[in-house]
Amino acid sequence: MKTKIGTILEDDVVQKLKECAVKERRPINEIIQEALTRYLACGPIQRDLRKSAVVHFCSKPFNLSANEVREIVEEDYYEQ
Repeated sequence: MKTKIGTILEDDVVQKLKECAVKERRPINEIIQEALTRYLACGPIQRDLRKSAVVHFCSKPFNLSANEVREIVEEDYYEQ
């Protein structure tokens, strides 16, 4: 069963979503469904790990050691 919902998104997010849908030849609702399913499946611990990795990477993007880059690249945050 499917349920219709309403939400408000930033204009730039909607534009990128539309462009992605056209490029991938997929309906917007399918892309949103997939993204939400992955987000909900990962649980709070994995979300915190991903947020931490993003903060760490963005805080010094060109000043990471080789080991730090390797750790970030080898970690599969979506499969945890």
